[in-house]
Amino acid sequence: MKPVKPTKDTLSRSYILQAALAFLDRENLQNFTMRKLGSEMGVSPMAVYRYFPNQGALFDGLVELIWQKALIMKSNSKNSSWQEQAISLMSQLRQTLSDHPHVLSLISTHPLVTQSEFILAEKILTNLVEKGLEIHSTTVFLINSLTVYTLGFVWAEAVEPKDGGEVDPKLLKDLQDHSDILDQLMKPIQNNQFTSDQQFLMGINAILNGWE
Repeated sequence: MKPVKPTKDTLSRSYILQAALAFLDRENLQNFTMRKLGSEMGVSPMAVYRYFPNQGALFDGLVELIWQKALIMKSNSKNSSWQEQAISLMSQLRQTLSDHPHVLSLISTHPLVTQSEFILAEKILTNLVEKGLEIHSTTVFLINSLTVYTLGFVWAEAVEPKDGGEVDPKLLKDLQDHSDILDQLMKPIQNNQFTSDQQFLMGINAILNGWE
């Protein structure tokens, strides 16, 4: 949904970020410029620079906005285990990224850098610790594994290959006819045995079941 255009006196950091996200929902990241964003909002690019000194700062703000949209603890999760809450959070992240696929590359390449992002992370971790999560030296890397898995899953769902990426059906059949292992491996995909949601949850649970 396109944000309501503000007056000159009500232009704000929040509005600019919402407008930038709306722009990227229509256009690829490669087509984004501060000048185009200013034109989109009907203001001079210099008005945008008053809130963001450069495009990198704006992109950091967009990443922050996506995390804020995705990582919301649901009120009905109070009685859930930390594992169930982690699954819920990653599912929300997947949905948010699916709604805004053009920001995938930003989320994938921009680590937490803003104060707001770290405060959000602390709030979520505090809640998970209260539910039984223990913080060890490996915890940050395991959390990163959950996030990277979710990002990769959305990439596979949302981004179509530009060239190639199509398997020759005859080649695949020949390979399966001569290999029981390949046949067993590929049959669940060919038979649509599991939905995308089920496949996603399988991977999340596999990571959590091996958590130490």
